[in-house]
Amino acid sequence: MIGLYPAVLKLEGRCCLVVGGGSVAARKTISLLECGAQVRLVSPELTEELQREVQKGKITHIKRIFEKVDLDGVYLVICATDNTELNSQIAEYCEALHIPVNVVDNPELSSFFVPSMIKRGPLCISITTGGNSPLFARRLREELEKLIGPEYAELVVSLGQVRRLIREQVDDPARRRKFLEEILPPGTLADFDEEKMEVLRKQVKACISSLLE
Repeated sequence: MIGLYPAVLKLEGRCCLVVGGGSVAARKTISLLECGAQVRLVSPELTEELQREVQKGKITHIKRIFEKVDLDGVYLVICATDNTELNSQIAEYCEALHIPVNVVDNPELSSFFVPSMIKRGPLCISITTGGNSPLFARRLREELEKLIGPEYAELVVSLGQVRRLIREQVDDPARRRKFLEEILPPGTLADFDEEKMEVLRKQVKACISSLLE
């Protein structure tokens, strides 16, 4: 099997189409909204959760069965219906129009996969099996979630602040790397706990102070 090319998409302000109105469509829709996407939802019926989002004005709901015109201006498509024939037709349309499409539970019809994700603030860890076993990806995510706590979000935010200051204050790329390596040397995240987090907090503060002097 040819390998997949992993990528992270910027969806803020982009129109994304979800076809389907059940629980899976709801989960996919909420994920898109969290990314700032403009969601167009096509389905005759919706779950209560989706109805609430529509009432809030966060979703454009087209209350009918999918039509090809629904693809106009769309950046990507997630197909979450239980109609095999419709799913196949949508995938065919998307292929012809060069629109990325994910048909839930059908990797053969999909041009991209939605990974299982762990989110800690701006930190996002994606796990995919290339469509082979979404269940395995979920189980692995569940185990990793036990190891990666909320302190990782704090650390990423702090390192982002330091990195921006370094880019502003230090012109030499080698010195930039040296600053960051001193804060986060190899092995830092092994057996990461609150004690190590406190050490990193102090290192980050010291680095910021030295840059602002």
